[in-house]
Amino acid sequence: MMSIDLLIMISLALLILAGLAWGWMTIQGLQNKLSNHTKSFDKLMQINYQLNKELSELKKELNSVAMTAASSSRSGAAFSLEEITRRIDARINEALASRVMPMLESLRRLESSVDDFTNDHEERMLDLEERTKSIGKITPPSFSAEEDKIESLFNAGKSAEEIARDMHITVGKVNMVLRLRKLI
Repeated sequence: MMSIDLLIMISLALLILAGLAWGWMTIQGLQNKLSNHTKSFDKLMQINYQLNKELSELKKELNSVAMTAASSSRSGAAFSLEEITRRIDARINEALASRVMPMLESLRRLESSVDDFTNDHEERMLDLEERTKSIGKITPPSFSAEEDKIESLFNAGKSAEEIARDMHITVGKVNMVLRLRKLI
């Protein structure tokens, strides 16, 4: 009977270890994905910085062109500086949106995946905790009246063969009971 309890405990321990290993591997995969997204986000931030720098340089150039155009009214069509700036801002915002929005959506999906994994992992851990509470309640096997009688006959000086013959059981069972009770 003890060997069954031992096998159950070993099986449960292996099951817990397998669950922990699976969880660790899943976390490692998510960390790799998060690292890749972080690198992509950093790259986007660099691109955004460069675009803003180019924008400020273009605004400076446009200011000088607008000033030149305003001072020399040779051409009949004069563009206002505000109109030019508004058009440039609109184009830059479109370019940023086309590059940044897919990354933000990807980060949202990753965050959702991490949240789902965390919730699932917490549920599994709670389930495992509930299961392991019952392990502590396993009681050692109790010896039956037959086993007590085998012990008393052995202590009275009878051999295993005599006990088996008197009780109409096998010698192997008698020897097993005597070994379990550490009498032989």
